[in-house]
Amino acid sequence: MPAYAQRKSTPAVTTDNKKPLAVIPFQLIDKHVVIPVMLSGGTDTLHFIFDSGSEVTILHTKTAEKLHLKAPGQAYMSGTNNAVIKAPVATINALYLKELRLPYVNANLEDLSDIGPIDGIIGVALLKSYIVKIDYRQQQLLLYRAGKTPIGNTGRLLHFQLNFTTPVIDASIQLPDGRKLPGHYHITTGGDYGILFNWPYVDKNKLNTLLTTINTDRVQDMVKVLYYINSSIPLLELGGHSLRDVPVSYSKDIDDLGVFTEVAGAIGYDIWKQFTLTINYDKKELYLE
Repeated sequence: MPAYAQRKSTPAVTTDNKKPLAVIPFQLIDKHVVIPVMLSGGTDTLHFIFDSGSEVTILHTKTAEKLHLKAPGQAYMSGTNNAVIKAPVATINALYLKELRLPYVNANLEDLSDIGPIDGIIGVALLKSYIVKIDYRQQQLLLYRAGKTPIGNTGRLLHFQLNFTTPVIDASIQLPDGRKLPGHYHITTGGDYGILFNWPYVDKNKLNTLLTTINTDRVQDMVKVLYYINSSIPLLELGGHSLRDVPVSYSKDIDDLGVFTEVAGAIGYDIWKQFTLTINYDKKELYLE
């Protein structure tokens, strides 16, 4: 007689996100969130900027030389005003954040000497692997298992969209003449500014004629020297919060294209430092506490 067997169903595994997988202390260096990192083959603790707006991982060329890390390939990168340049690319066998391991991370090799004592930059590679909570008050980065957003968030839930791989949030600004302008803004935790406007948005809304210049900056980019004009706006409305006297900047060479919609600019450290952020990249959720 034939015999029939039935495999027992495996109970669904529930993700317990009550506790973080790792709590990583960070330093604030020139408005950048800098976290300790170790790479496979190295024994020294390195210092990486965590920037949610960084679509690629970057390793300082001098650090790569110390680690004898070779770059067998090249990749195309968007530079100033979407100019495309080639950059050497190396594969890091493993990147360690305390006890957590990110395997096979591709890193573009660039000279980061102008930033300061920094070995690299990491953004989306970390966001895709974990749920990331940035606690500016305690200066801690808390990493949770990807999945459901951890319970206990008391802040406002905002849903974001992706522009290529960079999170984009909706916000509204008030101009000196009283007008309010809605817009879509990149979430850039590594941006050393309040708001950095894209030039087409500035030109379209005549912001360069409405905003009073406070000072200017001259900054060397990957491709050329950029000239920034710094000003302020009376009000930024974001996720139910109203922030006054917000520092803003713009340059004729800054234009981050939107894949589906117009991107007004990027929101950086001077705004985010006032909150605790929880970013769930997979679920496209941002909590502001």
